[in-house]
Amino acid sequence: MIDGAQLLDAIYEIVQDKKIEKSIIFEGIKEGFQKAYEKFFDPEAIVRVDIDENTGQIKVFKELTVVQKIEDEWLEIGINAAKEKYGEDVSIGNNVYEPVEFTLDFSKLAVMQVGQIIKQKIREGEKNKIYQEFLEKNHEIVGGFVKDITETSYLVDIDGSIVPIWYKKIIPGETFDIDQRICFYIEEVSKDNKHSQIQASRIHPEFLAKLIEIEVPEILEGIVEIKSVAREPGNRAKIAVYSHEEGVDPIGSCVGASGSRIKNVTKELAGEKIDVVLYSDDKKTFLMNSLAPVKVISIEIDEENNEGFIVVPNEQLSLAIGKKGMAARLVANLVNMKINIFSLESANERKVAVHWNGNITESELNNPEFINKVNKRREKASSNNLKTNRFQKPKTESTQEIDNSLFVKDSSIDEIQASIAAFENLSNNEASSFDEIDDQYDDYYENN
Repeated sequence: MIDGAQLLDAIYEIVQDKKIEKSIIFEGIKEGFQKAYEKFFDPEAIVRVDIDENTGQIKVFKELTVVQKIEDEWLEIGINAAKEKYGEDVSIGNNVYEPVEFTLDFSKLAVMQVGQIIKQKIREGEKNKIYQEFLEKNHEIVGGFVKDITETSYLVDIDGSIVPIWYKKIIPGETFDIDQRICFYIEEVSKDNKHSQIQASRIHPEFLAKLIEIEVPEILEGIVEIKSVAREPGNRAKIAVYSHEEGVDPIGSCVGASGSRIKNVTKELAGEKIDVVLYSDDKKTFLMNSLAPVKVISIEIDEENNEGFIVVPNEQLSLAIGKKGMAARLVANLVNMKINIFSLESANERKVAVHWNGNITESELNNPEFINKVNKRREKASSNNLKTNRFQKPKTESTQEIDNSLFVKDSSIDEIQASIAAFENLSNNEASSFDEIDDQYDDYYENN
């Protein structure tokens, strides 16, 4: 016979330790006894289990149908025997419940079944607890402390729940120590997932967007809106913003006084530089804003194929393409469009139509002042890069790779990279180094 007092003590301990409702444990006990009876006596039997929650006493009953003539003694009882045991009010077709005696073998089997089901109930209860706890935090930023480090992930304690964040979802080059605080974006919360119910990320574009929301009250108030985000995690990002209120500068709101707001976000993102551009419903204008500081000579959009054809000054082709195509890839992801970038010289050679419908005219392009501005920006970037390199160790490439396809919406990253690949040889032949290109972007966005 099972000791009721010991049973209640065990249930209380599970409830306290696993933070699972007592009713779930009682449900598991009932289910365990039902299965034990089905295995020990009759798989077709209908069993009722009663538990006194005050004493822990368990009673098991098998359901019998009252019949005139018994055909199955495991499931039926004769009318005369039924009336003798349960009273004269019993009639044919009624169901009565006969107590089941607890033999030693049955008790052992029942305890084993209950143990297995309780473990299953605990796992399901923990999963449901995590799901309910994090459902309201889905698509938000949460923070916690690193409790363990495995071969594939950091295990983060968030209010008593352990959430893994895989290394592939960490910004390249980042490392965290035990007990160090870490925050991340919750991509998805699921009830059932073999690996993790919580999909956590520090490389998702929305992580950047949410960090900026925290820094910029105008976004929380609905005055300024982030329209789109593109990231090369740990290197550079672009966000497109729009103001719903006349007189409010969305770019200035995000950058903050002396860049204070955007610098706080950059610090959280391991130095990732952020360019803030003005969104426009007009695709051509949006593309040109996204390409800045590169000037656009000609722009044509194939709406059917969601593809843009852009001609830029010869001197700014490498700036438009960027290191390993990063600048062009950021623009393509920001505007969600495949883009093809040509220098004016290349466009003429390939017979690409030049419409002169961009943000620089032919006379402005040929004006020595434009060339001087480009050269000055290059010289300033080169000078800054030289000063920096005197005092800093050269950066090494991280061996960690980012799956870019996670964040491209309609255009595949392969298509975008294919359109960029043709420019990499050209950009390698340009006079500016890639570090100088980055400095030119920094100079433009810090001073405009």
